[in-house]
Amino acid sequence: MKRLLAITAAAALVLGALTGCGSSGTNNSETPAASDESGFPVMEITLAHSAATSHAHHSGALAFAEKVSELTGGNVTINIYPASELGDQPALIESCYTGGDVQIVIASQSNMASYMPKLNAFGAPFMFESYDHAHRTMDNYVLGWINEDSAEQINMHALSMFDYGFRHVTTNGIAVNSAADMKGLKIRVPSSSVLLATFDSLGSNTQTIAYAELYQSLKQGVVDAEENPVATIMADCLYECQDTLVLTGHLFDGQCLLINQELWESFSPELKAVFEEAALAGQQVTRDLVSGEEESTIAALQEKGMTVIHPNLQSFVDAMGPVYEQIAQLSGQEELDNMLAAVEANR
Repeated sequence: MKRLLAITAAAALVLGALTGCGSSGTNNSETPAASDESGFPVMEITLAHSAATSHAHHSGALAFAEKVSELTGGNVTINIYPASELGDQPALIESCYTGGDVQIVIASQSNMASYMPKLNAFGAPFMFESYDHAHRTMDNYVLGWINEDSAEQINMHALSMFDYGFRHVTTNGIAVNSAADMKGLKIRVPSSSVLLATFDSLGSNTQTIAYAELYQSLKQGVVDAEENPVATIMADCLYECQDTLVLTGHLFDGQCLLINQELWESFSPELKAVFEEAALAGQQVTRDLVSGEEESTIAALQEKGMTVIHPNLQSFVDAMGPVYEQIAQLSGQEELDNMLAAVEANR
């Protein structure tokens, strides 16, 4: 039985902050009703995501839900199912795409790229020099660029971009000081064409393992390494089975807060404005927690016993030529060129 979480209560934020590496959820049904004097309809909406309740994405979702409730006088309730309670991320995207039980989802670039091939360009490695650089590019280009085609290709509207963070390599007892040390390394990589190409170009032994199985796979030695942002490494306790953090920062991962297109189109302009304001509030929470706390998270991982390595990044960059060629094939050369131009313009 899933535990009911009252998202509209201020206490929900406290609950999310106090939850550790486990997960908990919500229960809901969508029940639209007539508007009252506030002008906003009485309705419940399901938001589902795959992050742990201790992760920044859950905190961002809670902030989004609380703001929607506040701005609609409590008429609109966002009920949140975290930690893949309703399925893994591809399943959640499919549900939102088809108008199923999930109306809002937090989705990665790589999973969205299955529907929108141009999004492979956003996953190009070593594209951003800092969080500020990535944020400027997302704010000034990426969100609007996604919405140019999202209604037609994925039947959703992108409300904002949640920080997931720069991805780094972790290993168990294996030092990685340069790209040469990645050769033959048995590493778990998501089923992302771009990430697979990135590590294949380094000569790694890439393994695609479902994220739900990652912890046990690391614990049992099925793979020796994985790659994720430090916020995820901390939230999901991966430091318990990985003792080395290699700060590669090979990819900036920004994920979308997406709403079903039919639901979005049914909203009045006033309700759309509420959702946009609330989405930016949730976005800012993820930026504060992911980028704002990256250094302190790395220090905390060191305190938990991880050795931190600053590798020779240029050796990694020098190996990325074939990856960019593959991205051009996946996204289209024009889309990649436009993305790189936007990255340069916002440097």
